[in-house]
Amino acid sequence: MIDFETYIRAHAADFDTQEPAPGHEERFLARLDVTPLPAAAPVSGGSPRTRLSSFFRRLRPADLLRHPATWACALAACLAVLLILRPGDPFRRAGNDPAAIYLAYMDQVAEIYGQLPPEAGSDRDLTLQEMTEETDPLFTQLPDELSPRQRARILKEYYGELLAGARKLNNY
Repeated sequence: MIDFETYIRAHAADFDTQEPAPGHEERFLARLDVTPLPAAAPVSGGSPRTRLSSFFRRLRPADLLRHPATWACALAACLAVLLILRPGDPFRRAGNDPAAIYLAYMDQVAEIYGQLPPEAGSDRDLTLQEMTEETDPLFTQLPDELSPRQRARILKEYYGELLAGARKLNNY
């Protein structure tokens, strides 16, 4: 008879990359006499599981408390994601392209106009229009000597302040 522990250790990679045989979970649950779990969604493309996913399956909150370094790494990863995604930044997808920054600004302005209550009156509407509309957009007036990064910083700061003022006016 085969020693199961020896077999499992010899074929550990197969357990991480291959799905169990069809009906395995049902047979296992029948022996335990418990109610079955809902069926899992099929894996698209039949891609093998990675060792990283098996790491996350074994990671439990209790492990984080026992290993402060793991907790610090998880916290650092969350902060890095927040810094990269910058939720609430209307220019996060624009990069350093001045035209894309201006288009993102105009999208935000259109959203603010859409949120303007109908009973706001023509004074508020006129003030909002004077704040946000430009005859000659700033990105066309910046000198060519500036690097794309410098231009982007100037535009994001300028249009960000205009948007903040427009939001304050809209909430007034």
